[in-house]
Amino acid sequence: MSTTTTATQIHDLLRFETLLDPAEGAVLEDFRTALDSLDDTTLNRAWENAEFPFEFVQPLAESGQLGRHLHTGTEPSHLLRGMLTAELARKDASLATFAGVSGSLFGLSVRRFGSPAQQAAILPAVANGTLVGAFALTEPGSGSDIAGGMSTTARREGTDWVINGVKRWIGNATWGHQAVVWAKEQGGEGRFLGFIVPTDTPGWLAEKIDSKYSLRTVQNAHITLTDVRVPDTARLPGVSSFREISEVLKFTRLEVGWTALGNAIGAFDAALAHAIDHHQFGRPLARFQLVQDLLVRSEINITASLGVLVQAARLADRDELQEEHASLVKLMAASQARQTVALCREVLGGDGIELENKVMKHFMDAEAIYTFEGTHQINTLIVGRALTGISAFV
Repeated sequence: MSTTTTATQIHDLLRFETLLDPAEGAVLEDFRTALDSLDDTTLNRAWENAEFPFEFVQPLAESGQLGRHLHTGTEPSHLLRGMLTAELARKDASLATFAGVSGSLFGLSVRRFGSPAQQAAILPAVANGTLVGAFALTEPGSGSDIAGGMSTTARREGTDWVINGVKRWIGNATWGHQAVVWAKEQGGEGRFLGFIVPTDTPGWLAEKIDSKYSLRTVQNAHITLTDVRVPDTARLPGVSSFREISEVLKFTRLEVGWTALGNAIGAFDAALAHAIDHHQFGRPLARFQLVQDLLVRSEINITASLGVLVQAARLADRDELQEEHASLVKLMAASQARQTVALCREVLGGDGIELENKVMKHFMDAEAIYTFEGTHQINTLIVGRALTGISAFV
């Protein structure tokens, strides 16, 4: 990127954004401009009321954020995708999570494993925001151990499949249009299978999970599937094992790392503005050494996370990203973001717990980001296995 304002570079002192080519740099700047039009008060009220701001779906689609990576032959680099994700999370981590579920978890599953007919019918609609997708993998009793603990089943009946089971923490599923539902084949070869299930299918019951205090805007569902019947044409033909599912999760785990970074930058933006504008003892907070220490420690975390995410994105662009790479950067970015939002909340003192001052929302959202797409502990064990050659999972 040839030119960047001080305002957009303040969190990027080492200028990693200059690694983008000029065309992609322009896309990033255009996206920042588009995000400026999303009203912060509306986003805060949606978070406070645990409601989704549906009016923002089309602006996100028009910006390309819901599906520019789903168009074969014209995909952006993983580096640009990551920086765009961070910008969206900088604005609102719940919107970034919504986009990641529909455009990446759901969309990439269809793109990677779907038939040509499924891809033609679904991917353009995901990209233009007229179809919102969900990704139904996690279950009440199986999260990190879902590969060996999946209890949702699918049995063949003639030309149909009948699905039974329970899923939990499924984003977008209370109001989205379709979900990729993962199930273990009952009988046959016991394969892992994925099905595109419209959410108005008989036997589908999605109940909103209330009383969560992180990513409150995201509508997570507890799903009960009772004799849900779908035709064989709803099955994703390109997947039969959990190893193949992991290929999607590898890239979405990297995306969640960028979300963690963007969430931390959003808190830093608010803390820096407060430090400059707010006065104590007749001078700006930013003139106090201990306040500058909090800001610099935050910047250190942001820069460190940005550096490893940039390198992981470049590995992905060379088709060299491995599972341990994605796990390393996700656990590092999420844990450092958790530290950063706490430092930033401290800069604001008592003002830091007010929603309108933005830091508290980033503070709370960091907790969910720290846990999903692999807990800190699970990602640690994946990296540990890569380092030692010894698995500590069993």
